[in-house]
Amino acid sequence: MERADVEAGVVITTAGFARFYAPLAATSLLLTATNPILAAALARSTDPTIALAGYSVAFAVCGVLYAPLLVVQQVAAARLLSRGSFSPVRRFAYLTGAVFSLIGALIAYTALGDLVFARLVGVGPAVLAEALRAMAFLWPVPFLTAVRAAHQGRLVAGHRTKPIASATGVRTGILAVVAFALATTGGGAWLGAVAFTVGLALETLMVMLAPTPNVVLEHEDCMSSEQDIARFSAPLMVNVLLWWATPLIINAVLARTTNPDPSLAAFAVVEAFAWFVTAPVGQLQHASIALVQCSETHKRVRAWGGVLAAVMAGLLLFFSIPVVREFVFRSVFALEPELVALAGAALPIAAAYPFLYGLRQYYQGLFVRSGRTIVVGVGAVIRVTAVLIAAFLCVHEMGHQGAVLGVGLSVFGLTVEGLFLERMSQRKVLPELRTEAAGTPFTEAFEGASEA
Repeated sequence: MERADVEAGVVITTAGFARFYAPLAATSLLLTATNPILAAALARSTDPTIALAGYSVAFAVCGVLYAPLLVVQQVAAARLLSRGSFSPVRRFAYLTGAVFSLIGALIAYTALGDLVFARLVGVGPAVLAEALRAMAFLWPVPFLTAVRAAHQGRLVAGHRTKPIASATGVRTGILAVVAFALATTGGGAWLGAVAFTVGLALETLMVMLAPTPNVVLEHEDCMSSEQDIARFSAPLMVNVLLWWATPLIINAVLARTTNPDPSLAAFAVVEAFAWFVTAPVGQLQHASIALVQCSETHKRVRAWGGVLAAVMAGLLLFFSIPVVREFVFRSVFALEPELVALAGAALPIAAAYPFLYGLRQYYQGLFVRSGRTIVVGVGAVIRVTAVLIAAFLCVHEMGHQGAVLGVGLSVFGLTVEGLFLERMSQRKVLPELRTEAAGTPFTEAFEGASEA
């Protein structure tokens, strides 16, 4: 224990950080395993290029619909930890999830689907048909996400992160079994949608049934309403919405290149694999919210996050070695030579994801912790604007490079957003951390947080 930690009333060690963070990192890793598993199953379809492209586009649209509900986990945990009632968060989550699922059903079963996929995204007839088939099974996902997120927040507030990881593990296992079982039928984009929805439904049921005996869910003196929750959540919802809109924007750009279908398919594979490797840094937002109480803990948690990001970036660089990436793309994803070449050229660029995504997540957590959620929303707007400008300037020059263009746009947008958040933190958050003492001492970085 260092002297600065003692003065701040904080005991936070490497082992303590690991105990708090490991179940959350495992959860992210299992969640992002979804995409490479589905990509590997879809690559074994009768027409893998069209199946991959169709599912990628449908899931990007579905992601835009369910992404705003992901913030409910943070809101529910923060509310319960501040002695607020759970029921307003639950009602807000369920209602919002139902509205977004209704929009998904309209896209799947009405002319709105043609407008979204053919007009806005710009896919061709074959990919359009596959995307609509997939959307017919994906539309319940927003509501299921809302329910899951609310109860995950309840579990985080009760310092019970193991049930979250366990439920996600079951979900990933069921998804893999369903996806590869359906792949024997010849499949298509719909099989990815069925597997994803079935797995999510089982995960949601498990977190709903997991108890939190040490958490008081309802408080008589609670004065906050759904309106208060919505105001606090709105910038975070915009942030996540724009995060999930980014792949859709990039898909729309790639759909307008000289060779769109292979570009979309290769980009889908690279994104699935790269974000799977990058996943462990995704929970740095929760680490900065829960563990950063002063300038010393800020330095420690940021340093641990940097080490984690370096390890993940090193793995991506290893998989970028030509012999290794060819083996992975051919044996795991069963890609044809054209797609192997397109995806292989983009993978080394994706090695920047762990550093840039980790930086984004960490500083967003600091702003949420300080109550400045508006900065998080502004950063997301700046990132998407940067991607759109870069796409407009580069699509004609780099359109033939397919997945390289897509990954390059992602890296550029993350760089711009990261620089903005880091600069704003220097002005608005870090000065407070230098003078702020911990309100309540805790030991070993939420010791027992991972107890079942």
